[in-house]
Formats: sequence, C-alpha cells, structure tokens
Amino acid sequence: MDADQLRTLLSAPIAPADLVPPPRFHEASFAGYIVDPTVAGQAAAVAQVRDFAWAGNGWLRRVFGPRGRPGLYLDGSFGVGKTHLLAACFNEADGDRRYLSFSDAMSLMTMRGPQEAAALLAADLVCLDEFELDDPTNTRLADLLLGLLAERGARFVTTSNTIVGELGDGRMAVDLFRAQLSRIGDAFQGVHVPGADHRRLKVREGDDPPCWGPAVDPEHGDGWVCLEAGKLDALLTGLPVVNLRRFAASVRGVCVIDLGSFDDQLAALRFTNLVDRLYDWCVPMRVRASCRIADLFPEPPLRAAFHRKHRRCQSRLTELCS
Repeated sequence: MDADQLRTLLSAPIAPADLVPPPRFHEASFAGYIVDPTVAGQAAAVAQVRDFAWAGNGWLRRVFGPRGRPGLYLDGSFGVGKTHLLAACFNEADGDRRYLSFSDAMSLMTMRGPQEAAALLAADLVCLDEFELDDPTNTRLADLLLGLLAERGARFVTTSNTIVGELGDGRMAVDLFRAQLSRIGDAFQGVHVPGADHRRLKVREGDDPPCWGPAVDPEHGDGWVCLEAGKLDALLTGLPVVNLRRFAASVRGVCVIDLGSFDDQLAALRFTNLVDRLYDWCVPMRVRASCRIADLFPEPPLRAAFHRKHRRCQSRLTELCS
C-alpha cells in the first residue's frame, strides 16, 4: 500500500461508531487489571476508578446523583495500566459512551469547530487517553471542550503522565493561562495510579528490541507499509491526527527505513502520535535506525517540556519492535 492509497483510505469523516477502544483494549475490564500487591496504593486506585465508572450504572447513579466533579483524572508513569483502566471504564459503564485520545479530540475541535465536535463527543461517559496541555491553543480548546461536555451532562475520564496541577508547566507561559488551567483542574478528581513500566520487562535493561537497529531488513509483506523516514513524515504532515486510528486499523505492520534522531519537534510529535495509535492497534514495527531508541529524542535540540511524551513513545516502541 503506497502513500496515495493510504490518503484516500483515511479521508472519510469520523463518526461515533469509530470512537471505541482499540483492539489492544477492546476487552479490558477491572477484573483483568493485575494488581501488584507490592505496590502501595495500586489496589485502592483501581477501586476508585471502578467506583466512578459504576456510579453511572442504574441504581448507583441515583445514589451518587450529580454530586462531585464530572471528571476523573488518572495520572501515573507510562506502562502502569492507566489506559487499561480507561478502557475498562468504557466497557463496564452503562449508557452512551465515546473513547478517543486527547490529541484526537483536539484534532476534531480544530477540524469541525467546538460546537460540532462537542455534539459528536457528547455522551453519558467520554474517555480521553493521554491528556496533555502542550500549547496555548490546546489549552483553550480543552477548557472549552470540557465545559461544553459538562453542559451536555457528560462525565469524563482521562489519563495523563502529568499530575493535574502541573499541566502546561515548561511548555507555555503558564501564568497567562491560570484561569483556563484552574477550570480544567476543577473539572477533575485526581487519582494517582502507581506502578512500574510493564513494557520494559520484555527487553533486557539497556538493550534495543530485535526489530530496531541499523541491520534491520525491510518488510514488504502483504498489508505492510514500508516508507523511508522522510516520506513517512510527509504523509503524517498532511494527515489529521484523529485519522491515525484509521491508518493503524488498515495495516498489518509498519516498516520505517533510515530513521535517525529527531532534530525537529513537530516531526518528533507526529511520529509519537503515530506510535501511540500503532500501539493501540497492536501493529508491529520494523525500524532500520541509525540511533538507539534511547537516543531518538535528544535533549537538546528538542525541548525537555515533551520528555514525558518521548519516554512513553520509547516505551511503546520497545514493545512494537520486539
């Protein structure tokens, strides 16, 4: 499949039926979350998330009623199972539900406008993965979206690698956006999910996975997309973030040729968004790279403000290239 065929395939508009958990988390449940008894507070965090999801079900909703904040905010390091819990909320809550990434939501807000996007996303429960405020634009859009969803009676759950009180730190002039940040924070009850990165357990510490490195052979098999790194970035540049889910759903594997350390922040973020969706859809990767995964996002030249996104991407690449 070449780049032109992909662009044609990915051009259809997003509908509510698209906004469901991806294959990796399609059957996620609270019972399926394996609590580590050695990690203090993990079991309590899982129970708190479960109670929030179930509070919208039947008699529990009547008991809890509209009291409290409409949102639940799950923070914690990458690889601790926050997205599993988010998908479990979707799968075990009653009523109309939507599931998408935060970057998907921002893409929809930009493409369709706030009112139309909010109308598409409004439901009894909205699940937003990977909530991060990177710049003034998505801070304003996030503030507006949460307000529009709350006006429509929606509850929402989100995950993030950043605690809610540190959103935007190091990425923009935070003092100029205190009002928006305060409203966003006030919409959520925070839950910290502790634990270790389960994906790193699959590769020996310090090693790259077997399908990453300078000697990796290209893969041109049926359903695989194989692109040189520059051509891949050109494809991603013209593709709305929300349509990356269709990219991931339409391929059996992705091979990247001659990838090196990023020296452009926007290109790095485009690649990170792609890896996030490939991870969700369990799409394997083969990457012929001139650098190690640990050196993919050098600091400098890239700003340290995005180090959480970069580390999540490196963690997920370790699994996809294993």
